Amino acid sequence: MNPERSVAYVSMICGGDEYVPGLEVLGRSLAETGTVAPRVAMVTRDVTQLARTRLAAEGWAIHEVEPIDNPATDLLMPRFAGVFTKLRVWELTQYRKVVFLDADTIVLHNIDELFERPSLAAAPDFLLPDHFNSGVMVLDPSNETFASMLRRLPEVGSYDGGDQGFLNEIIDWYALPPAHRLPAAYNTPQFIFQFVADHPLLRSKILDAVKIVHYTVQKPWRGGVVTGASALWWNIQGRVHPESRSPLREKLHALGDWSFERVVSLLAG
Repeated sequence: MNPERSVAYVSMICGGDEYVPGLEVLGRSLAETGTVAPRVAMVTRDVTQLARTRLAAEGWAIHEVEPIDNPATDLLMPRFAGVFTKLRVWELTQYRKVVFLDADTIVLHNIDELFERPSLAAAPDFLLPDHFNSGVMVLDPSNETFASMLRRLPEVGSYDGGDQGFLNEIIDWYALPPAHRLPAAYNTPQFIFQFVADHPLLRSKILDAVKIVHYTVQKPWRGGVVTGASALWWNIQGRVHPESRSPLREKLHALGDWSFERVVSLLAG
């Protein structure tokens, strides 16, 4: 195996083109960290050719996969319908090690050191810190592991109705040795990043350590939502699509972040 291709960053979109802006920005953020590891985008057949072209322009190698249906009949969120397709990352056995990143993440600093982590390594979930968040995972692809997951999928529950709940049911991550537990800086929710960024004491101690921001639930590219850390995401998007930049939009994103922080501060108080 070519040693330069023995590791890869992998992400996924399925169910159409909705997450293409996220994956474009993620790809650009990875490139700007200076990594030379390949970037692989798993896509289902319903992702358009135009979307694939846009992703290829940001350095993603397109890898088409068959969707895996969610066995749950009562979905927590409609977007969970295709999330089990993420399990196909374990089929990428041409790589010895993969860092999987959800399409709603961005990378702020080089994270190539993650390729030295054991499988499975992940950061704690914000709501359930004794469970891992599957938005950022270090794993060793394995056809045997994938086949085992498929066999267990119909019979194993999922506390959130998605891949994260299922994976936590079959992997006792919290009992694994410390090297399997990534610091929260590798999977920081956007609302935590925004709260830290607006408080000088926290900012000086924490902010520079954050390596990956995860836009959970709310997505910056969806019109009319206030996510927190939106200016951060839109700054990268503006480098992907410079024609979309304008001083007014930048002010609006900054205002949105300020408003979001005020709400978070009120709730925290």
